[in-house]
Amino acid sequence: MGEPLDRWNPLTPLVLALVLVVLAYAGPQPLSASLVLVVALVLAWSTGVGARITWLALIVGVPTFLLLWLMNGVIAPEGARLGGALPLGRAAYDANAIAMPLSAAVAALGWMVIGVSPRRLTRALAARGLPAWSAYVLVASLEAVPEARRRVHEVRDAQRCRGIAIRGGMLERLRALAPLAGPLILSLITESEERAMALDARGFEPRRHRTAMMPIADPPSERVIRAVLWIGLVATLAWRFTR
Repeated sequence: MGEPLDRWNPLTPLVLALVLVVLAYAGPQPLSASLVLVVALVLAWSTGVGARITWLALIVGVPTFLLLWLMNGVIAPEGARLGGALPLGRAAYDANAIAMPLSAAVAALGWMVIGVSPRRLTRALAARGLPAWSAYVLVASLEAVPEARRRVHEVRDAQRCRGIAIRGGMLERLRALAPLAGPLILSLITESEERAMALDARGFEPRRHRTAMMPIADPPSERVIRAVLWIGLVATLAWRFTR
């Protein structure tokens, strides 16, 4: 996962994702959001995370569209009806105006988060002057969900080996909640304490500049690409606020 992106400096996918998010909302609608969604999906499939990003965009965009369409078209106030008929077409257009940019932004950010290693990203940001404490908070935040999922699977498998039924009806699942939640919370607290002790043992000082043992390459070509992306971002925002 994300191996094709390892050839790039993590700052380049980060800037590209931010530019795509801004374009999804600030560009001319709905063309801009649709193009951003297509670009994000193409990038995701070309870097090996296409299935996950497509599913992520669908589970965010489709329910949002349906909910807004139902609220505006079916549960519409009497004054919003056109000749006594439900304004389904107009409601679909309005729902798409919100759901499409949201799906595009989720796809762009998801591609960057899933495809780029959090540790490589923080090392690249630290090389640009990111404080050590901010780098640690960023790494811990990005790795929190995958680590919690891994712990859930470990606790679930351990409880299964002990004969605790965690499948079945609603009552069985509620009974299994406490045996699953207790060890999971304790393991996460223990891990936080272990991380704090490891930082203290290594003499972690948040105000000092850290020297990277494995510097991440930042070739001139990628710096040019990021400069062009920033220029495009500024131009888009200027067009948005001056039109």
